[in-house]
Amino acid sequence: MSNSIPFPLARRISLIRSIADELDQVHGPQANTYWRTRIAGIVSGLRADGLNDDTIREQILSLQDAVQYEIQHRAHQAGASALNA
Repeated sequence: MSNSIPFPLARRISLIRSIADELDQVHGPQANTYWRTRIAGIVSGLRADGLNDDTIREQILSLQDAVQYEIQHRAHQAGASALNA
């Protein structure tokens, strides 16, 4: 099994933004369901690429951090825009 990640999940800006976009639209149990479904698909792809479970876990945790950062960044920008309006 390979542990090489040519395109780490946390660097895939379009992936991060698309997940953040969707999570902006859904909340509560729907957000949880969306996240679990999306991550299951990503994990399946990483397994098919031959990554081991530890590497996959690291990638998913890094992706989660990146998505959280994107959501927080958007909230901060929205707050700053409201203050300047």
